[in-house]
Amino acid sequence: MRMNLKSWIFPAIVAAGVAVFAFAGRSTASDAEYTLNRKPEVVAVTFASDWCSSCKILEPRLAEVIPDFAGQPVKFVELDFTFGQRKALEAKAKAEGLEDIYPQFKGATGFTLLVDTDTHEIIDSLTISHSPKAMRAALAQALAVAESTRAEK
Repeated sequence: MRMNLKSWIFPAIVAAGVAVFAFAGRSTASDAEYTLNRKPEVVAVTFASDWCSSCKILEPRLAEVIPDFAGQPVKFVELDFTFGQRKALEAKAKAEGLEDIYPQFKGATGFTLLVDTDTHEIIDSLTISHSPKAMRAALAQALAVAESTRAEK
């Protein structure tokens, strides 16, 4: 029995829509893979969305850099604004200790903030102007700054 074109288009569109909503609150691989047993000293929080052209450049560069920091006290988190400023994103930001920073940047996309988890201060930011090499250097510097802050206490 042969299906005509019209009989499978609607189910395909429905299935695609369901998939989009199912993955809307997805965790990034970096959330799961690089969670440490101890509290991270730096949170690298990326403000992103599927419609952001800067994100399409930033995210692959960042993905290249993330494995270099496995086992180090940095946690990579993504706040995905593709479907707007949902309460779930606010809750995720709060859970990561970013409740002071989230209101200032919510809805903006295309950058990663490097935040000291103790002081909640922004140490640096990563943008599309950073090469992977520059991102590595900025992350290493942020870790050094966070560590020196802890040593002073």
